[in-house]
Amino acid sequence: MHSQRLVFIATNSIHPQAVETFQIFIKELLACDPSELYLQQLEQDSESDNVSGLGLLTMMNDYFAKLGWKFETVQTDPPAVAVTTMVHLSV
Repeated sequence: MHSQRLVFIATNSIHPQAVETFQIFIKELLACDPSELYLQQLEQDSESDNVSGLGLLTMMNDYFAKLGWKFETVQTDPPAVAVTTMVHLSV
């Protein structure tokens, strides 16, 4: 917690085969208008069981959050990848 901002950091594991799909979503998230992508994801979410990213989009739309990610291979046998997400909110 800082005087002008809040910073949240969370680290989770992700299946190595899901890394590329998640990175593609991140690129789309950073390149698109978050409001439009939010509506698209709402429509897709109602039609499938896939992870939608609605939480990330909600933070961007409602709170003007800035997001960042770091991917790290934490072990190779069996393969394991950690993803750290940072959320920056101005107060």
